[in-house]
Amino acid sequence: MDEAVMTALIAAGAAIGGGVLTGVLTLAAAHRQAAAAWAAGERQAAAAWEAGRQQAAAAWDAAQLQATAQLDVARRTLGEQTLADQRAVRRAAYVTYLSRTDSAQQALSAWRGAIGTADEGSRRREYDLAMGAVGEALNVVRLEGPAAVAAAGETLRNSLGAAAPGTQHSVPQTVFLDAARAALTPV
Repeated sequence: MDEAVMTALIAAGAAIGGGVLTGVLTLAAAHRQAAAAWAAGERQAAAAWEAGRQQAAAAWDAAQLQATAQLDVARRTLGEQTLADQRAVRRAAYVTYLSRTDSAQQALSAWRGAIGTADEGSRRREYDLAMGAVGEALNVVRLEGPAAVAAAGETLRNSLGAAAPGTQHSVPQTVFLDAARAALTPV
């Protein structure tokens, strides 16, 4: 073999060896690059997953806070409405009671004025009926309360008794009104 063929074979071997070596090195580099890209993708996916999880947790916490706040508002509104309803019922009971005591006071005065006349019996019956109505209204006042108003109501009723002095009605009525106003005033 002559030297030119030998040189050509060596050159061809070197070219093949260089190509194989370049291929192997390129393949290794590509493998490393693919592994790095895979790892970067995994890190990016994990970061996206964590960001999504944190965002969902924050949304959940915000929704719970909002629901708690809405429940608080609903409870307060319901409580305020309940108190307003209670005040309305009490007010109606107090007004009815005052109306009945006024009627009983008038019936008592009419009966006292009719003593010794032909109207005495009918006026007494009117007074007794009026006092019965006072007793019924006082039961509602006792039921609705509070105790201070019920006690003032009992004192007012007692001031309308047949044996009570005629001028004693206004003082217990004022005490009842004051107690009723205090009970109806929102806290």
